[in-house]
Amino acid sequence: MTERKLPNLDIVDEDFLAQATTNQGPWVTILLPTQRTGRETLAARSQYQNLVKLAESELQRRGGAEEVLAALHRLVEDRTFWLSQSDGLAVYAAPGLLRTFRLPMSLPEEACVADHPRLAPLAGALSAVGGSFDLLALAANSVRLFEGTRNSIGELAFRDDTPTGVDEVPTHGHETQLQSSAQSRGGDFANFHGHGGDRDVAAAELERLFRGVAIGVDDVLGRGADRPLVLAGVAEHGATFRAISTRKNIVDDMVTGNVEHLSAEELHERAWPIAEQALRKDDAALTDRYNELVGTGKASDDVAYIARAAEEGRVDTLLLRRPTTAPDGQPRLVTDEVDAVIVHTLRNSGALAVTADEAAPAVRAIFRY
Repeated sequence: MTERKLPNLDIVDEDFLAQATTNQGPWVTILLPTQRTGRETLAARSQYQNLVKLAESELQRRGGAEEVLAALHRLVEDRTFWLSQSDGLAVYAAPGLLRTFRLPMSLPEEACVADHPRLAPLAGALSAVGGSFDLLALAANSVRLFEGTRNSIGELAFRDDTPTGVDEVPTHGHETQLQSSAQSRGGDFANFHGHGGDRDVAAAELERLFRGVAIGVDDVLGRGADRPLVLAGVAEHGATFRAISTRKNIVDDMVTGNVEHLSAEELHERAWPIAEQALRKDDAALTDRYNELVGTGKASDDVAYIARAAEEGRVDTLLLRRPTTAPDGQPRLVTDEVDAVIVHTLRNSGALAVTADEAAPAVRAIFRY
């Protein structure tokens, strides 16, 4: 069987976003930078405890703190969890809810107690434009899925029923007539025709593998996710997966070659230039759209006005400048009005985008009307 490795990354999924935009507070958010290896992995546990203490007095002042604090304290005892970290950790707690996300991004050392979860530092992981990208490494014996940013990458876990190698694909014997019709999918597809030869069987097994992978990718990333998806593998594998997948965000260029034994870091080094080009293209198109609407009443960088519009459901796209402040090791109890703007935008089916333009206003919005 194909070896399944423990991933060190959690995707911020649609279930959490639904909880973040509907669950009643108080919400406690704990953010901190973490290390993937070495003694520092457990040091994050002490940082986490200090941040929980910062939040505790504010939470008790609001009342109803016992349930939320109990959930936060239980996490301290999970040694296995603390030994398997990524570059940043986000912990969200509210009455009846505790969610943790190990993310491929450095996060500030912050605690927040508010009516809404603290989401602004995670904007890159939440956005459809300008934040992060996905990477699918295709090989017959090892299929891996990653989420990456400019500086880091982490592996995502497929569901247990998703095949990640041809040895995990159900076999049906040596079919005497192997057929795969492009017309059945309404698009171009490499046709497999054979009479039981090994090459035909191998091609059919690979097709079945990638069909299962395509379903698994949709399950993990969501069918409507707009982040660029970069493929890595031999050209034939890329062409086969493109023909099978219904995803519209697969980048034209790909990392070519045998990627089965490449590490996550090696894959990131080769994939980032491709992803960066796609992200810059999306960023430029959105900036042009915003600039065209300035002065028409359908775009603004007035945060107070944007906040009211978001609550009224008028924000089509919320544009945030990518955070550039590096963690300084100083834990803080913070509040940020932008978090409520993000929550209201997502609650009303608006989109979130992040721009790398350091000269741009911190918050901008394109309105539906």
